[in-house]
Amino acid sequence: MSKEKFLIWGRAFELNVQYDCYEDEDILPAQKVAFAFFKGEADHILNSDQEIKKYCLENNGAEIGEVIDNIFKYVIPVSIFVKRDEKKHVVAVMCNYKFDIEHGIALLFVNEKLVQIGSQDIVS
Repeated sequence: MSKEKFLIWGRAFELNVQYDCYEDEDILPAQKVAFAFFKGEADHILNSDQEIKKYCLENNGAEIGEVIDNIFKYVIPVSIFVKRDEKKHVVAVMCNYKFDIEHGIALLFVNEKLVQIGSQDIVS
């Protein structure tokens, strides 16, 4: 496991990068490529916090209220997970979530596009 620096929603983070593989397996070249593409686009695709704010308000608006001024009150990125897939780039930003401490939140990117936000279970 390595650490990489990312700028996420305007704040700098140093996150663990985890690859989807067993101890006796090697990281696939496709996984390395997927991470390289993600890292190259990270400043652009992790710039806006609008989608994560929308998710939080839709799922926990009663607790939050109508507006989120600081997303980091509720969501903290903790790691990057690179899925084992040879056909497409599948990378998730795994986050702690104030309202679901057990499952957290994952932002799932396929080919460097955000496709889903949900509990970390969506990555499996």
